Amino acid sequence: MLLSGTPHALADFGNRFVANQRLSLALDSSDKKISYRFTCAEDMDLAAAAVFCVKAENPPAYLLSLQSDEQGHPSGIVLASSHFIPRPESWTTVPLSHAPVIKGKVYHLVIEQDALRGGAHPVGVIGPANYASFLSTDVLNHLHCGDGTVDKNTNVLLSQGGHWRELNQEPVYALYGAGNSLQGNPYDDPGSRPIFGGGDPADKTRQVLQGEALHFHCGYTATAFTVRVRKQGHPTSPLNYSILKNFFQIHKAAPIYTAVALTPDQAPSQFQWVTIGFADRSKSNFSPECWYLVFQTDSGQPSQDSPGCDDCYVISDVGNSGGLAQAAEFSFDGGPHLSRLVYSLDGGDPSHWLDGFERDANVVVIGPDCPSSPKMGYEPIPTPEPLLGQGDFSK
Repeated sequence: MLLSGTPHALADFGNRFVANQRLSLALDSSDKKISYRFTCAEDMDLAAAAVFCVKAENPPAYLLSLQSDEQGHPSGIVLASSHFIPRPESWTTVPLSHAPVIKGKVYHLVIEQDALRGGAHPVGVIGPANYASFLSTDVLNHLHCGDGTVDKNTNVLLSQGGHWRELNQEPVYALYGAGNSLQGNPYDDPGSRPIFGGGDPADKTRQVLQGEALHFHCGYTATAFTVRVRKQGHPTSPLNYSILKNFFQIHKAAPIYTAVALTPDQAPSQFQWVTIGFADRSKSNFSPECWYLVFQTDSGQPSQDSPGCDDCYVISDVGNSGGLAQAAEFSFDGGPHLSRLVYSLDGGDPSHWLDGFERDANVVVIGPDCPSSPKMGYEPIPTPEPLLGQGDFSK
């Protein structure tokens, strides 16, 4: 049943983008700059960018600029820029003059004090009592979270005294382009999802279940699934998984199959990716519709302490705290109705499943690539011969 402890990189459906905690970088002097480095995922005509401010103490104005890359560092060549004053614990979306960004090229989103504010002399004060700090997260994924493709260049850089250095942190940012195109990392809120019983294994109505909604793009024969999981305390019952079919027209998720995912001795004490084979391979054939892969246990009970349960299991998740336009569109699979966190607070009542539209659990189904859509070719339609007494249609 237990196959391996590492996630697969390709041919999967689910969310492999990971964050354990928020990190905060303070820009409290005029010689400090932050760069969010990334590889462009698609051609865009850039119109705006967004960053997340963690803390602001009487902040000065900052300049947000898009710059090209030179040997891993910002080149200093500004492609588009604008200034802003951030607010604490919130996203700021900054309009930018339209600039083309090209798929596969490396760029930097640079934040620094805007000392001149468009004028000829310095204005504003920056220092320990006048600054803002900006968000990154602690696990460097090297992935585009929108589709799971590799970005080996992603990183956060800090410049102080004119020298850039990599921090090996995950950039948190968003880019908006013309025609509703977007890319970036909206996950400003790392979290964990407790899975536990209600204190009485015979009474399942108070059990809390967690999982991920998945919408396969083709008829999909899965080979396994992987989940980033740990145990809390000393669970006495196994962690079970269930496959549910989501009948969205009637808001009901019907159980199809249930089996054991992990026994208590197999579950790690720290978050780890664990890959598990389907106990019945005949149940791992998914039509291109919405399915739930969820987890349940009879062990444990609720707790006031983090993560919210004792003698239970926990899976990790990432989410957006709000305030970012189209946040769910940045996440895996390109939209909230394709991939999202799902959970139940009453033992998995088929009609009471809840959605976390701006959150994704770290649950992934593994299998072959979906076949690429065939390109349709059409013969040109010949210009009809003019009818007697009618004009020539070819002119």
